[in-house]
Amino acid sequence: MIDIILTISSVLIFAPWAVKTYMTPWSRTSWSRQLLLSCLTLELIAVLYIPSVMYIGVGLLMVTFCIYLWVERPPLRVTPLFVMALLYLLYYALSLLWYAAPKKGLHFLLDNGLVLVSTSAISCFITLKKEEYVQILQQFCYASCMFVVLGFLSWIISLCELNMSFWNWPILQKEIIHGASSYDWIFRFLGGKEGYTHPSYNLLPIFVSIPIGAWLQKHNISQGILWCFLLFGAIVLTLLSQSRMGIIYSGVVLVCNLIYLLPSKRQKIILATCLCVCGLIAFGLSKNFWITYGSDSTRNLLETYTLRYVREKPFTGAGAGALNPIEVCRTINETYWPGVGYVDVNQNIAYWKPKARMLPHNQWLADWAHAGIFAALITTLLYLSIMLRCIKYKNYWGIIFMIVFSIFSYLEPPLYIGKGFYLFCMMGCLVFALANTYIKKSEVN
Repeated sequence: MIDIILTISSVLIFAPWAVKTYMTPWSRTSWSRQLLLSCLTLELIAVLYIPSVMYIGVGLLMVTFCIYLWVERPPLRVTPLFVMALLYLLYYALSLLWYAAPKKGLHFLLDNGLVLVSTSAISCFITLKKEEYVQILQQFCYASCMFVVLGFLSWIISLCELNMSFWNWPILQKEIIHGASSYDWIFRFLGGKEGYTHPSYNLLPIFVSIPIGAWLQKHNISQGILWCFLLFGAIVLTLLSQSRMGIIYSGVVLVCNLIYLLPSKRQKIILATCLCVCGLIAFGLSKNFWITYGSDSTRNLLETYTLRYVREKPFTGAGAGALNPIEVCRTINETYWPGVGYVDVNQNIAYWKPKARMLPHNQWLADWAHAGIFAALITTLLYLSIMLRCIKYKNYWGIIFMIVFSIFSYLEPPLYIGKGFYLFCMMGCLVFALANTYIKKSEVN
C-alpha cells in the first residue's frame, strides 16, 4: 500500500511542467512550436521518471515534431549530431547482413537507432531562443528538486516502516536491508521496491541538473540555492543508496561548479590546484577502501568474456540485436554466464530476451562486441560531436554533462539502457538546437 501511495505521489515530478504549460499564453501563430517545446520539456523530465512514461513521451514528441514540420515548414540545417546519428543507424542496419535473425536486429534499430536519429533531427529544424532554452532547463531543474524531495520522503517512510533509526542506515557498505537493497527503499516511489530503482541511472539526471543550476545562477536567472539544494540532495541520496557511481558524479560536479562560479581565472587556477592536491592526498589515504568498495566480480567477468569475444570477431561483432550470452558463450566456448548460470549454447540466439544480463559495463566495449570496432568508433564520434559543439560555444553545463556521461560510459553501457540513452538524446538535441541559432556567443555563455 505504501509503495502504491508513493508511486502515485511521484507524478509531482511533472508539477513544474504542468504549471508552466497551464500558465503559457498559447499563440494562434506559433502554437505548433509551443506544443513541440512543451513535449520536448516533458520528455526531458520523463527521464527522471518511470521508463514506460519516457517511452510514451518520445512518441508524443515525435507526433508534435511532425505537426511542427507540417505547419511551420522550417528550413533544414544539418548538424554534426544528426550526421553521426544517421551513420550510427546505417551501420547497425548494415550489420544485419551478418546476423541470422534480422527481426531482433530491426527491433534494436527501432528502439535505439531510429530514436537517436529522430531526436537529433529536431535540432536540425528548430532554433531555440534564449528564453525558450532557459525555460526548458529551469523546468528540468525544478523537476529534479521534486525527485530529490520524493527520495527523502521514501527514505523517511521506509525508516518508519522498518522501525529503524536514521543513524543505523548503512552508508557505503552495500548491505541488504530487510531483504532489499538500500536503493530499493530510496527509489521505491518509482513503481515500488520492484520498480525502477537502479541508483546510477536514477541519479545521473540529478547530477546533470546541478551544472545547469550553476549556469542559471551565473547568468542571474536563478538563485544559487537551486543547485546547492540539488547537490546536497544528490550527495545524500548517493550515500543512502550506496551508489558507487554517484560518488564519482559528486566529486566531478562539485569541483567543476566551484571553479566555474569563481570570477577570475587566477582564482579558478588556485582553487583547481588546491582541490587536485587535496583530492589526491585523500584518495591516497583511503585507496584500499575504494578499491575494495569498487570491486565487482560480475563486472570483471563480463568484461573478460567480452574481451575474449571481440578478439574472435573484432570487425563484425554479433550484429545488430544479436549480442547475448548464447552468442558470446558459443563463440568463446563457455557455458556459464554471471547472473544466469548454465547457458545452452545450442539454442537459437533469437530466443534470448533483448538486453537481458548481457552487456559489459563499458559502452565502447559493448559496441565493439555488438557490431565490431567501427561501431565503437561511431559512438566515439557521436560523443565528440556534442563535446566539440559545447566547447565551441562555451556551454558549461553541456561540457560537464559530457564529462560525466563519458566517465559513466566507461563503467556502464548507457546508450543501451533507456534512461541513459534518452537523457543523451535530449541533452544532445538541446545543445545543438541552441547552437544553431543566431544568438551571439556572449549571450549563450
